[in-house]
Amino acid sequence: METLLVFGGSGLLGGKVAALARESFRVVATYTRTKPGHPGINYVELPKENVEEGMALVRKTKPSAVIDAEAMDDVDRCEEERDLAWQVNAGSTGSLARVATDMGARYLFVSTDFVFDGTKGGYREQDVPRPVNHFGETKLAGEHAVLAATADHLVARPGLLYGWDDTYLNFATWVLSSARDGTPIDVATDWIASPTFADSLAAGVLQLLKVPDGGVYHLAGADGMSRYDFGVRLVKAFGLDPEMVRPVRSAELHLKVPRPANASLSSAKAKRHRIAVLPADEGIAAMREQRRLDTFVPPARFKSGVSG
Repeated sequence: METLLVFGGSGLLGGKVAALARESFRVVATYTRTKPGHPGINYVELPKENVEEGMALVRKTKPSAVIDAEAMDDVDRCEEERDLAWQVNAGSTGSLARVATDMGARYLFVSTDFVFDGTKGGYREQDVPRPVNHFGETKLAGEHAVLAATADHLVARPGLLYGWDDTYLNFATWVLSSARDGTPIDVATDWIASPTFADSLAAGVLQLLKVPDGGVYHLAGADGMSRYDFGVRLVKAFGLDPEMVRPVRSAELHLKVPRPANASLSSAKAKRHRIAVLPADEGIAAMREQRRLDTFVPPARFKSGVSG
């Protein structure tokens, strides 16, 4: 059986990729802080910034493919700790991709919709990226490094990632747990993305490994919508009070670092390969089927720092 190496195996996406891939691969996955409990996976504690150890792991495991789902994705922290953000998201990424190339392994780098400036939305792969913050700049540099190693490597850009995760809060679990507990939250009406269900994205990422053509692929939910609209859909689907989600303009949130206003993505290219992420309503419905909200204990940390 071939080996799949997953960097970021304790993150929202990486954990789901590793669990799903057990059906087809011998899976080795890295983690930081908290070791996941999925059986049948060989976990290795390894922060991505420890690049020499990461390169040694690639050589040792001899994978047929590497999925890099680890990132420093706290936008504000990336601005404050610029060197670390660059090392995790760009420097280590390039080094790992080059070693994977030497080992004959295909490398898939999970990037972000934040590589775009958000002035128009509906972005396609051929649109020119123009990041508006350091996080986006580092992820774009990571993309370039991966594809410079060989054109056969892959870059997947998702939108607003959501799903059940007991390690970090993400947008969906924050909205749902806040509404459940009767805590009103302010959510921007003018901050638009393509909500991307992590479980569906994990399946799409594994499918993408089979596509012969390398390069950039958008893998996001089909619906571009504001975070406010998505939040309201979430609480309504779970039978909660939509008044708990209060509409505000993003300027009222007093964000330290700019975000793209409309970073919604077109995933038409992936669909031509019969790869698609569930639309928002179907992803929310899948969340309801997976778990009861009253069993969810919100983790202490929001999705921040280095995911995975």
